[in-house]
Amino acid sequence: MEKWKRNYLKGILADYPHMEEYIKEYEAKLLYSRAKNDGTEEILLTISDDRRLRSLEKNYLTIKECLEHSTPEVRKIIQLLYLSPRTKTDLNLTADRVFLSTRQVTRLRNQFFEELAEKLGI
Repeated sequence: MEKWKRNYLKGILADYPHMEEYIKEYEAKLLYSRAKNDGTEEILLTISDDRRLRSLEKNYLTIKECLEHSTPEVRKIIQLLYLSPRTKTDLNLTADRVFLSTRQVTRLRNQFFEELAEKLGI
């Protein structure tokens, strides 16, 4: 996998714990910006058609699905590396915490990234 893809996926994963909040805030922002219009149908179409909102929702649901279908070890690896707030860790420390070798952790992480990239269409 190319480095830019891996970095992109890391960024998405870092935002995952807060994506529900982002989605709600963005929907509220759209509603507020369209509140001056008195056509409710137009507001609903704008929210459902908004590209950024659809992208956030797609990313959130895809990550959630990939995590649900992963093994407990993979979920723990992804949690430790990308989803834990303020506890940045490296592959060696993660390997120690999940009782696997660094090579196995790298392989499992890369498999997760491949599956996620495929489902996101990257």
